[in-house]
Amino acid sequence: MNATVTRDTTSEAPDPAVQAPGSLSIGEMSRYTGLSVSDLRNWEARYGFPKPRRSKGGRRTYGFGDVEAVTTVMEYRNAGMSLSAAIRRTLETPAGKQLGPGNLSLFAALRKSRPDIAVHVLDKRTLLALTRAVEDCCFAAAQRPILIGAFQDTRFFRKAEARWADMASSSALAVAFSAAPPGADTSQARSSPVRYEIDLPDGSPMRREWALVCDGVELPTCVVAWERPGQERRADPSRVFEAVWSVDPAVVRIASRLALSIASSYDPHFDSTALDLPDRAVVGTQPDAKHLEALLGRTLQYLSNAA
Repeated sequence: MNATVTRDTTSEAPDPAVQAPGSLSIGEMSRYTGLSVSDLRNWEARYGFPKPRRSKGGRRTYGFGDVEAVTTVMEYRNAGMSLSAAIRRTLETPAGKQLGPGNLSLFAALRKSRPDIAVHVLDKRTLLALTRAVEDCCFAAAQRPILIGAFQDTRFFRKAEARWADMASSSALAVAFSAAPPGADTSQARSSPVRYEIDLPDGSPMRREWALVCDGVELPTCVVAWERPGQERRADPSRVFEAVWSVDPAVVRIASRLALSIASSYDPHFDSTALDLPDRAVVGTQPDAKHLEALLGRTLQYLSNAA
């Protein structure tokens, strides 16, 4: 069946993933989905899908919700479904259901975007040493990065707040996710010129996640982890996480954009586009071997000091 698929969006609320800061260009959309630029344009012309926004300059822009949708269509196609049927099936599930605040995970989204990244099982002591090393390496470069952290619980963020505030003052933008304290109003994030505190409501998968993303021009690094369930009786330092980490600039940029999309889904007024965020090409760039060596050395030092 080759009928054109259409969708009435006049009564729908804007998809927060499409409206998120740091929208993707059509070239980036092509890289993340594996679909060529010409095919993206042909699908749009023939089926009205994916439906991009337009920048002030008239260029097509996409969100990670569009990446999810195109990837879903391609999965249906690989299963033998026609293109028109695959698009129709995908559009039957609103993007907000896939990427809304109640079910969006930074760890899962990054893994889906880059399934080639290895997953490591780390205890909390090792994960803490790694993230402290990332902080040191990131800010030793005297850059102004996009800084993003996920702290699981408010008490963990409060313990790190003084250090975090110091790092935030040297960042272009800093966003901290943590569980909302009892009775907190989670309708909006608290903000200052360089720092946003995002309160995670009950049911958010990010309340199980630990993350540090340092997305800058030099020494970009990210660590994103998910705590395995059923560890209530474990001592705190031995809690076990599944973690991914990378110094690949392209992976770090994906992680930061996903995190900003999540932030905007919790607070529709969140907008990083008004700030002077670093912009750099990541196509064809490679991880810095010296950066990797420094990161490993600092991690081992923290582990040795904690022993």
